[in-house]
Amino acid sequence: MQQTTTETRQDALADPAFPTNTAKDEGGQQMLLNEIASFFLVTGSPLFLAFYQIAYQDFDASLEFAARSLMEEGPVLFFAERTPRPTASTIAVYLGYVGWQAMLYNFLPGPLHAAPRTVGGRRILYRLNGLAAWASTILVAAACSYLSLSDPTYIANNWGPLLATANVYSMALITISWLKARISPDLESETFLTGYFWYDLFNGGELHPRSGRLFDWKHFNASRTGGILTWSLIDLSFAALQYEKHGKLTASMALTVAFRLTITIEYFWYENWFFETLDGSYERFSFYSIYGFAAMMPHLWTLQTQYLALHPVELSTGQCLGLSMMFLAGWYMRHIVDHQKSSTRAANGDNKIWGETAKVLRVQYRTSDGKVHHSLLLCSGFWGWARHANYLGSSIYTWASCLACGTGHFFPYAEAVLMTIMVVHRCFRDEDRCRAKYACAWDEYCQAVKWRIVPFVF
Repeated sequence: MQQTTTETRQDALADPAFPTNTAKDEGGQQMLLNEIASFFLVTGSPLFLAFYQIAYQDFDASLEFAARSLMEEGPVLFFAERTPRPTASTIAVYLGYVGWQAMLYNFLPGPLHAAPRTVGGRRILYRLNGLAAWASTILVAAACSYLSLSDPTYIANNWGPLLATANVYSMALITISWLKARISPDLESETFLTGYFWYDLFNGGELHPRSGRLFDWKHFNASRTGGILTWSLIDLSFAALQYEKHGKLTASMALTVAFRLTITIEYFWYENWFFETLDGSYERFSFYSIYGFAAMMPHLWTLQTQYLALHPVELSTGQCLGLSMMFLAGWYMRHIVDHQKSSTRAANGDNKIWGETAKVLRVQYRTSDGKVHHSLLLCSGFWGWARHANYLGSSIYTWASCLACGTGHFFPYAEAVLMTIMVVHRCFRDEDRCRAKYACAWDEYCQAVKWRIVPFVF
């Protein structure tokens, strides 16, 4: 596993510009718009998840029938009567799972990794033990199922109450992080607050809140109790439910489980790459990060296996091969894109990509402590095709996973639609912050690499 050890930053996208905006830097009108948008995102996201779960549990995964019922009954009655609640069982299981993951995160051995420099000029250490934590969790779950100590379909059969429990947990963590950022932040220079309540709740707060030397709450939430590791348990449980309900495991279910397992294992194998992404390096530990990983990703990023447990889809050999090739093409592109960036960073630009010396643009930036640092913007390989080449690969393999569910319902396609919207939105956010960080050097880079995501299209 490659590790970043140099003091120099090299990135074309994954280290977005450090935030330079404060309430004083932005106009009052823009901040008001941010406040309004944040209000709707904070209040609307739980309702969106509740609607999706209600459609699944009460309307056989039909969004159309659920929407009709919502219009007929009215939102108050619709959500009040149908939204799932936590149970004593799911609360105990969920808190036990969080405690188990915290123990693994804190005590499993692994190499130390120095993450890219923060806005305050720090390089924070992380222990890379995610793959060991994932393997330990899967082995324990498999052993418990084999020994009849637990029901492999428990997650699937208690899906609504578990989601409700995850929502309560997320809201509690959001409240604690919001208060801590105002009362006792770890580092004030890296704490982003504007004075606008909803905007700060959604996107403000601390950058890397920690308990002790190595327990990083943002990384723990994103990779352990949040979406990444939990995906495997959820998918395997719904696969078990399909077998229990229909007496078989379809090729479409096997493909979707295998696709997400591939993404999960790769993530933990190259866990250090997370700290070079927008989520790992820039996003605050706020509603966006906490609720996004702990509530939305476990729910929406596993819609395919949820759907297939209710509606088995039979795929021909040709369809399986076609979808597998589509997934592998997207996954391979994303992997190579990340590897090109990481290897260029490790070699300080003295490496080859596709048989030629890597082309880089050497730039400077300043952190909040006043120090000037050097950086590289990669212009070779896939990064010579597009400034955000990593987004294209992830979009392709996401659509492949959704297409395995057929076209009978829109239900399993929410992940792909949200992913497409998200990468376009992130593209423009990245560009704004990189321009603020690198100034005219970013414009020079845009001249060298003209396309954002898809060459000759966008």
